[in-house]
Amino acid sequence: MKFLVTIFISAFLLFQIQPILAKMALPYFGGGAAIWTACMLFFQLFLLLGYLYSHCLTKLSNLNHQVVIHSTLIGASLYFLPIVPFSSDVSLGWEVPQFAIISSLLIGVGFPYFILASSAPLIQKWYSCISKNNEPYRLYSLSNLGSLLALLSYPFLIEPNISTDLQVYTWSIGYGIFAVLILLIGYQLYGQVFEEPKFISVNDQRESASNSVNALLWFLFSAASVILMISTTSAMTQNIPPTPFLWILPLCIYLLTYIICFNSDKWYVRNYCFILFSGCSIAAILMFFIGTQFSIFIQVAIYSSILFFACMLCHGELARLKPNNNKLTSFYLVMAFGGVMGSIFTSVVAEQLFTQYYEFPVGIAIVYILFSCSLWRESRNNKLSRRMKKQNMYFAAVSIAGVFAFSLYFLKLNNVYFKDDVYNSRNFYGTLSVKDFDEIERPTRMLFDGSTSHGTQSLSELERDIPTSYYRLDTGVSLVLQEFAFNHPKKVGVIGLGTGTLAAYGNIGDDYVFYELNPDVEFAAKNYFSYLSTSKADVSVRIGDARVTLQNEFAENGSQEYQVLIVDAFSSDSIPVHLLTLEAFRLYWEHLKEDGLLVLHISNNHLDLLPLVATLSEKLGMKMQHFYSASDNSHAHTAEWVVVTNNKDFYTNEEIASRSTYFKLNNEQKVLWTDAYSNLLSVIK
Repeated sequence: MKFLVTIFISAFLLFQIQPILAKMALPYFGGGAAIWTACMLFFQLFLLLGYLYSHCLTKLSNLNHQVVIHSTLIGASLYFLPIVPFSSDVSLGWEVPQFAIISSLLIGVGFPYFILASSAPLIQKWYSCISKNNEPYRLYSLSNLGSLLALLSYPFLIEPNISTDLQVYTWSIGYGIFAVLILLIGYQLYGQVFEEPKFISVNDQRESASNSVNALLWFLFSAASVILMISTTSAMTQNIPPTPFLWILPLCIYLLTYIICFNSDKWYVRNYCFILFSGCSIAAILMFFIGTQFSIFIQVAIYSSILFFACMLCHGELARLKPNNNKLTSFYLVMAFGGVMGSIFTSVVAEQLFTQYYEFPVGIAIVYILFSCSLWRESRNNKLSRRMKKQNMYFAAVSIAGVFAFSLYFLKLNNVYFKDDVYNSRNFYGTLSVKDFDEIERPTRMLFDGSTSHGTQSLSELERDIPTSYYRLDTGVSLVLQEFAFNHPKKVGVIGLGTGTLAAYGNIGDDYVFYELNPDVEFAAKNYFSYLSTSKADVSVRIGDARVTLQNEFAENGSQEYQVLIVDAFSSDSIPVHLLTLEAFRLYWEHLKEDGLLVLHISNNHLDLLPLVATLSEKLGMKMQHFYSASDNSHAHTAEWVVVTNNKDFYTNEEIASRSTYFKLNNEQKVLWTDAYSNLLSVIK
């Protein structure tokens, strides 16, 4: 029983800490979905190190030596509790954000996480040593069940009810309990003598783990499933807010398929899974190009189905290829190595190779190819019946035909979809593209983050300097910058650059300061749009996370004394959470004049941010006015702006009041976010 409880708790803690750490990293690295990808690379890397350690430790012939070494490391890991993953300076000299995240996690939680990562294969190996009849792969299924429950509990129980600080301390206590249990197991095993189990698999189709083809397939199938899991997360959160729930869901599906496939050989029905995967691959192409046309729930459902059947194929084939008990740790080690390489490909290599999230269709194509290879390998088994050999070769041929059809169809749509592009880029913060639409009545150039428009400009010389889209003349931000009387010159801070459209409102003597996280956005704004260069105001751009930059500016030089501070920081179709907390609002007011205006852009397809902003305004004792400009034949985008201020001249102005939309905050609607607590599920439409 101790073995079962310990492996369950270790798996629970191993995966419970993952969303906690990723959420704690958000304020330091801009709030984008790529943070989860970088964290996953750390998790996969330490899983590999843990499996490697377990593999080497169990090679010691003396069980007492194994127990003493591991117990010593368990005791040493307690020194690092409670964990402190991030500090005020997390860059540590790294210019690449992924490495900054990994180095911070290494220092803050590396040793305890390493111990947890080594537990599953080590406990399974020790369990198989107690009795030669023990089947350790059932423990692997139990381990994945613990991981699944840890992930599911986070968005529904942990995140909505417990602050991140308390989450960390609670996890540290749980780790202490795990340490006691593993020490008790060591005490039970100490002094026992065992022989390497001589278990022989009853499945005639399984071959020795020493077979290089089998080992290669272990590696490739595990890498492919990780590529698909992470790329599905990136694709799904490209235009849906990157909530912990949407980080966790693909990982839950990934683990669930492991549980299904490794619990019983009967649960993986190969042919049906392949047919369903083939159908889902067609849906995957459509989602890549037109996914934003669907509601958030339909998007999540389709992406989840694609990932489920892809992982069923990968993990089902891994279960058919699993070796005898004496090669157990080698099997897990190769799988972990495949997972690490899959993470490296999606988080580092793909960013350098591709200008879009092409790793998603690439992962699907890889599954087709690997499935056909697995069928071909199995068909070479002389003990397989002639009928089964014929069936395998048939499905292998269909799989090869499928990958060709999938690739050709994808390439055709890709050429059509990106034919208007004049610029593309991709980095840690996302994908950007500049598109020219010159075959329409009013030729326009647009900037896209993912598939979300982040600003437009007319290609006509006569209309080039006129603000458009969310920033057009009838919107709330235009009332603030153009129609409300300020003493000139005025100083304006803007969080989020986009195309630099707001600079068009600048007058001679004005000072416009843009804060932009993504350096590629600055490049696109300066080289493909002219709002910044033709503005009458003095314009400057400061690269870096706006909140961190504002904090540093206040510490070094005091308040910037802005008359207007505009928050327009989008990460695809969502505002980073750390820019909408109580602490963030207090920082904004440190940089505003006493009668200044805080202007927030809350247009969003999936989030209703109005109650949140209203609650924050009420908390700070400020007045809030809401401005809603609906889309029409001339303007494709609905623009929703909020102004928060204690400037009586502004909110009592008759024209301003007539243009604003009435909104009353009820107690049931109140949503308050702080740095220690936020829950995006509470504001989803």
